[in-house]
Parts: sequence; structure tokens; C-alpha cells
Amino acid sequence: MNLNSEADITQLEELFCNSSIGFTNSGRTSLYVILKALQLPPNSKIGVPLYTCPSDFDAILHAGYKPHFLDIDPENYTLSPESLEERIEEVEAVIAVHTFGRVSDLDRILKITGERPLIEDCAHALLSKLHGELLGTKSTAGFFSFRSGKYLSAGEGGMITANDPDLALRIRNEIEKLPKLSIANEIKHTLTTYMRSTLYHRPWFGSFALPIGSLVEKKIDIMNKYSFPKTKIRNTDLHTITEKIQIFEENVEKQRENSIYLLKKLKDSGSQLKLPFEKPHTYCNCFLFPIQFKDESTRDKVSNSLRKKGVDTAKMFSNTPLIAKSLYGYKNNCPDTEKVSEKVLVVPNYYTLKKNELEMISEIVKACLH
Repeated sequence: MNLNSEADITQLEELFCNSSIGFTNSGRTSLYVILKALQLPPNSKIGVPLYTCPSDFDAILHAGYKPHFLDIDPENYTLSPESLEERIEEVEAVIAVHTFGRVSDLDRILKITGERPLIEDCAHALLSKLHGELLGTKSTAGFFSFRSGKYLSAGEGGMITANDPDLALRIRNEIEKLPKLSIANEIKHTLTTYMRSTLYHRPWFGSFALPIGSLVEKKIDIMNKYSFPKTKIRNTDLHTITEKIQIFEENVEKQRENSIYLLKKLKDSGSQLKLPFEKPHTYCNCFLFPIQFKDESTRDKVSNSLRKKGVDTAKMFSNTPLIAKSLYGYKNNCPDTEKVSEKVLVVPNYYTLKKNELEMISEIVKACLH
């Protein structure tokens, strides 16, 4: 794919099933733009899985609405259709988060939402598919994140997909309202991105001897309610996105191979842990490799053992229930999310890892189970 200016957008639209494409400075801003474009009544409740990054909750608040928490399927880490059906009359719109790149049960979710808008959070799910079609194209709108640490690390940047022409026009109008960053900011950002890519040539979930997973756990859930930058995408980030997406599919296949290798090495662990799996008619980009342990202490033991060997891990969204309760009005009605958040550990499966590194990860995990 050779992407350039107007042709870039046209080819991206073709790739995403002829959806309209728009760009912002981040995934969170993209969600904010979509919500504003929907023009829902003020203070509307937006259904959102509790098991996600609170940046989604921030975007909902900034758009003038309220997050209304939904539980997840503990086997797949995505929105539970049962929880949605139970609370559908309480919400004006729904966000389905394709957590870890795994595919939400959109067939059931779309039936339940009916005429209500459904937004796909594809921050983890670039090139994941359902029934052979890319996620982000199956619903009212979708959004993607290209922050450093993703497959397609572009420094910063978010992308919006929309199928309805009227909504797409309103989204473009909302993007036009966003401020454009100065040339000085562009230069500073370019230098920062270059330094980051040089120092951290592999993201935190794929790096050895780079102990920043614990820092990510502390910072990933921090509410940024009062300093939420909403701008147009930087030109440098847009160029990087359209350039890197050419090789993205190849990286996904490599990461899937690594994930299959880990599954093979860990499959004999039996009931002591739950491994990720691919549902029928889905294609997972394997953005992250989650392992669910029998209890929190085992999870922590494995995490500590891996880090002692220089292997980074992360207890993804482990603090989200507590933060949601303290800051966003969560009422302790998502029991599966609370249980999962105490037992899940993300281990490295990044596409640049070698078989001997994956072998070491699996051996450490298995040793902690005995």
C-alpha cells in the first residue's frame, strides 16, 4: 500500500470497508469527537465496560455525558451481552471495547443495542476481524489509537471510522473545531518521539531488562480529567501512521505466531490458568497476551518471578474498579470484572521476540504453578 495525502485517506477508506475516515491527536479525543457528533441529550448515560482504560470514562465526561458501567465476559475480556441486555434501557449509547485485540460478540451486542448507537473501541484491535471484516466497520462508529507502545507506534494519533454519511459529516465538523498545534509543538513532538523510539525500540509488553511495567500499572489508570488535550492530529504523526500501516499486517502475523507458540508451551498447565482463545468467525491481532490465574497471589508470584529475570509484565486495568468507584460513580455491580482484574497478567508476545525468549517466559510461568 502506497499512502500519500488524499490517496492515503482513499486507500484507508477502502481498507476499512469504505468507511469515512477522520484523525485526531489520540484515541481518547477520537471517542470524544464521536460522542459529540452523536448529539445525544445532555448527561446521557453511555454504557461502557468497566474493564478498560479510564481514558474512555474521561472522554465520556468531557463530551457532556456519564459513564454507565457494564460487566465483561470473563473468558474473553470483552463486553458481556448479558450485562448489556440487563441494563440496555438505562443507556443512550454503548461502547464495545475489543480488549487485548480480542473480538467482542458484536452479533449479539448489535441485536441488543437496536437503534442505539454502538461505538467500537479498537485501540487494541487494529486489523482484528469478525466474519472476515475489520473491526471498527461493524457498528455506528469506531476509533483506533496509535500511541507509542502499540503495534503501529506513531508517537500519538487516533483514527475514527464511520459508516453513516450524516454522522461522518458531523464528525468532520467536530474535528474542525479542534485546535491545531503550532509548528514549535510539532518540532518538539518529533524530537520526543524519535528519542522514545530510540530508547524503547520495543514496547513495554515486549521488552526484556526494561522494568517499566510496574510504572505503567500505576500510571495507565490515572484520571486526566483536568488536562485532557483535544487537538487535530500532528502532521508528523499522520505521516507515520500512513507509512507504517503498510507493514502492519506482516507484524500481526508474526505476533500471532508468537502467541500460538506460547499457547502450545502453556497448554498443559490445565486448570491452574486460563489462556486466551479465538472464537469462531473471529481473527485476533493478538495485540496482548493475557493469562488469567486462579487467584491474585499466584498472578503476583508469576509477575515478580518474570520481572526478576528482566521480563516485563503488566496487571492490566487492575486498578480500574477502585478508580471507577472513587471517581466515576461505579456501584460495585460488575462482579466478573472485579474478579478478572485481580487475576490477569499480560506477558510479552511481541513480534520481535525470539523463540528462546518465549520459551523462557513459559518456563517461568509453569515453574510458579508448582
